[in-house]
Amino acid sequence: MKGLTGILLASALLLTACGGAGGSYTLGGTVSGLRGTLVLENDGDTVTITQNGPFAFPEKLPNGARYLVTIETPPLFENCTVANGEGTVRGADVRDVAVTCTDKAWQGPEGLEPDLAGNAHRVQAALAGNTPLVAWEEQQKIYLVTGGEGGWSDPELVAQNDADALGLAGNPSGFAAMAWTELDGGVHRVFARVYSGGRWSGDLPLSQAGRESLYAALAVNDVAGAAVAWSDHKGNPRIAVSRYRQGAWTAPVYLSAAGMVALMPAAAVNNRGEVLVAWVQQSKVYASVYENGRWGAPEQLPGNLQTNLDVHVFLDDSGRGYAVWRAIDANQQRLTLAVRAGGAWSAMPLGVYAPGQPVLAGSRRRGTVAVVWTDWLGPPTRAVWVRLYENGRWGDPILLSLPDTDAEGPAAAMDERGNTLVAWQQPGAGGHPPQIFAAFRQYGGWAKPTGPNDLLSFSGRVVRPASSEGQPSVTLARGRALAAWSQDDGQGIYRACTNLYR
Repeated sequence: MKGLTGILLASALLLTACGGAGGSYTLGGTVSGLRGTLVLENDGDTVTITQNGPFAFPEKLPNGARYLVTIETPPLFENCTVANGEGTVRGADVRDVAVTCTDKAWQGPEGLEPDLAGNAHRVQAALAGNTPLVAWEEQQKIYLVTGGEGGWSDPELVAQNDADALGLAGNPSGFAAMAWTELDGGVHRVFARVYSGGRWSGDLPLSQAGRESLYAALAVNDVAGAAVAWSDHKGNPRIAVSRYRQGAWTAPVYLSAAGMVALMPAAAVNNRGEVLVAWVQQSKVYASVYENGRWGAPEQLPGNLQTNLDVHVFLDDSGRGYAVWRAIDANQQRLTLAVRAGGAWSAMPLGVYAPGQPVLAGSRRRGTVAVVWTDWLGPPTRAVWVRLYENGRWGDPILLSLPDTDAEGPAAAMDERGNTLVAWQQPGAGGHPPQIFAAFRQYGGWAKPTGPNDLLSFSGRVVRPASSEGQPSVTLARGRALAAWSQDDGQGIYRACTNLYR
């Protein structure tokens, strides 16, 4: 019996050493093509992966255990698939789970409204979470479509009475807002609607009845806040603003002084509900900030010249504000950037002396900002440039557009992590009419167009000029991007078009 007992004990030890019935085994495999951060899951056990090569889950599995490896969190700008991810442990380590990641890509241009009259312009794009939204003006009407797994919805007629000044914006939490002007009772009024929980609210007038209101400027933050600013034209034009908070729009507040001509507002709102509005008043740029529960007095910003145009603004979650515009007098023109820090504005020279079409984009949470504009690459060619404020410092200007033809009409978007998308118009291959091109900053580096055929739009068809409200629109959230623009359909009619990156 002692001999038999010894044999059985030795056999048990051998089985244990080899991972027998009492042993435990590693679940793992390899990852390839990864550029970002990937989280895999098996029955509540997770592993975070940041580089290619072998991986293993922290917890070991007993013999006979079932496993199912799934992707819990994919990398932001890649699509990943799992092979050999399901099975049973059979007395040995599992090492053949294979995860393959590939870069997301632009899906190709689409036309949105073949049955409408055409002449689409001021096309606007937004992402409400993963839901793409596109709106545009056409024949003094405003239309809206919503995207999904089954494609785009039929166009919804939003406004039809001399509608204008369309704005559309969304955020990663699934919230979005629209604003526009429309004839009501013989005058233009500002209207707005919001998108929350997968549905749109009813349209609500924001401006007062009987008062002509123009230039609606919309801004949305990353939660469920928004602001709309406009120019009220009863008497001398004044700037008014309404904020959206806790599910309702506030009564309009006038920011500019009575008796002054105030036009062309721009608005920004951060995640604390603070709002920055800037405008052009008596040819100078002014701004007011809503913070600590009240609006501050209007301030003339530093850096004005005789004529000041095209103002854009951004406000991060620390309260740091930015305003950029074109400043011109008889002897010079320049790109002016005013920065608000600690409650005070200061001018920062950007060294740009033949600027066009400046725009701003930023990450409210990180405080990263992109200033985008057009300037000479070397006369007679104009190019699209970007300069980033990141980690407390300004980087050098970076050329984004192709170097051999004029570029115009830039648009920019940035997500909460600082990834940045810029789109613009530029002639395509063979000197064809302008097309839509884009540069995408991911993982800290720029991917720029490689040539005239590396475009977003329909090749060979005419894109509506930026000078006639044909500037593209871009948006970026949760690893998806959307570009929208107006382009000829081949029959001489401008249609709203899109391209989705996913």
